[in-house]
Amino acid sequence: MDTSTTVDPVAATTPHPFTFDLGHLLCNDPAPLPTLDPNNKEALLTATAQRCAQGLINQLLTACPISRSTDGALQISLPEPGLKLPREKAVPKEKEKTKWERFAEKKGIKDRKRGELREGVRGGYRGGAKDAGDWMEEVDEKAERREKEDKGGKEGGKGVKSGRVEKGGKGRKLR
Repeated sequence: MDTSTTVDPVAATTPHPFTFDLGHLLCNDPAPLPTLDPNNKEALLTATAQRCAQGLINQLLTACPISRSTDGALQISLPEPGLKLPREKAVPKEKEKTKWERFAEKKGIKDRKRGELREGVRGGYRGGAKDAGDWMEEVDEKAERREKEDKGGKEGGKGVKSGRVEKGGKGRKLR
């Protein structure tokens, strides 16, 4: 019988000095991967990933404060990220000023937005006469009924003009 035991290369190097960035949930293993045997490659990568994940979970549970929310769920408060991640693209360059912007800066002209020209007043045909704040008001039905009665009562009664209104008025020709 063969009494030799196979030693897992990942388990043999277990005491690694992992570096953690808990703000990004990052576990960095500085040790290089052992040479990957094509027959055992998947198992080796799975064991390495499992060891790093277990180290990250252990670090989260020991270093971060754990609290319970109002609905009973546990929450871990993560610290600020310590590692600055690189940008995907370069920082954009500052745009060159146009001729108008240089002229306006030289003369002290300030750029105003369209809404800042007149506060609270809308443009358009007779737009300045509208008051946008009080577009709806409550009607007193009793007072309105009294006004109708004072003007002549019900529709078709005295005081209410009915019939066809002529266009043009006195002395104007209609075409």
